[in-house]
Amino acid sequence: MSMQKGKQPILYAVSSVASWVVDTGGFFLLSLVFGAVLGNYREPVCNVAARVVSSFFNFNLNNRLVFQNTGPYGKALLRYYCLAVPQLAASTVLLTLLVNLFHVETSQGSTVIKVIVDGGLFVASFFIQKYWVFSQKETEEEKTAEQKEAE
Repeated sequence: MSMQKGKQPILYAVSSVASWVVDTGGFFLLSLVFGAVLGNYREPVCNVAARVVSSFFNFNLNNRLVFQNTGPYGKALLRYYCLAVPQLAASTVLLTLLVNLFHVETSQGSTVIKVIVDGGLFVASFFIQKYWVFSQKETEEEKTAEQKEAE
């Protein structure tokens, strides 16, 4: 195991915290500014808007800093969003359900629930990114296809 690989969980945590600040801060600010206008749609709309920005920020940190991906940028980006979209859906559904279940009416309360929900999604995301999104191992099918194209 290289020194970089040993640091991956730490770098991932740093990247995640930075992205969490962008995501949660954006969510909080958006819900403060637009909460009254959005009414019952405050949580889903603000969560999606904040996550769009923070996910692109997070992808780029993970792509270069954490996993030092040297593979195709577009392929990793596509895989990342194949993970990020279901994760966003789970986050939004759970956030909205819990806010409604506990009758939370403030931006501060919904932000606390968002932190708890997203914290639960954190660990699984690391392993999916490490072994699939930023994996640099080519499958036998990819190698065979590349060899056929080269001929």
